[in-house]
Amino acid sequence: MTEPDTAAIAASLAGWSLAFAPPGSAEASRVPDQWQPIVSSVDAAERARTALALWNLEFLDLIPRFAAALATRLADVRVCLVGNSPALVYTMTSMKGDLVSWVGYDPRTFAEPPFWDSFPPALRTFLTEVHAGFVSADGASFGPDRPRDMETIAERADFPDGVPGWDEDADIASTRLVIISSDGGILFYCLSPDLGPSRVALVYEGDIDPQDFGVQFDELMMAGLDGW
Repeated sequence: MTEPDTAAIAASLAGWSLAFAPPGSAEASRVPDQWQPIVSSVDAAERARTALALWNLEFLDLIPRFAAALATRLADVRVCLVGNSPALVYTMTSMKGDLVSWVGYDPRTFAEPPFWDSFPPALRTFLTEVHAGFVSADGASFGPDRPRDMETIAERADFPDGVPGWDEDADIASTRLVIISSDGGILFYCLSPDLGPSRVALVYEGDIDPQDFGVQFDELMMAGLDGW
């Protein structure tokens, strides 16, 4: 697989502010110790292997199709600062043959989101130990959003005490659905204490559709490879 240069990687995240961290740079000194071998490596395949070795197997087991894509389509992993936060940029070859990237944030930036106990245990480990957010596209899609940015449906709608009319008609209150990702549009993936940690609610224009977390999240992350 051809190693993409930094210009191609940046182009795969149009609109993002990326500051790559070459060895010995001030940017490189700010990243976690476990990322330093990625900074110092001059080989894309080695950088990819080192980064993936940090992922918890339980989370990969939840998303088997995307895990397989990471094993076969990951072209490079680069260390950078994104909006002044240390991150790893995972660049993959999409189903169409072009480059698509995800940004995995420094786990040290984790902040507990609403209804944390409702998150699948494997996702909790990923967010606290591997990446405190792993997203593509608009910065909140095709993977778990940054926990510090997660909010309920009610908060997103600027009605923190509850969306008018919602709670009378919906099975789950707008204040008890925390958005953890989206499809880049208006389909939101939500967790709730009313569902349990193995379920995710697909919320579209007020309709709530509870589904198996692993199946749906795997499908969401794979959708990113379709070249959103």
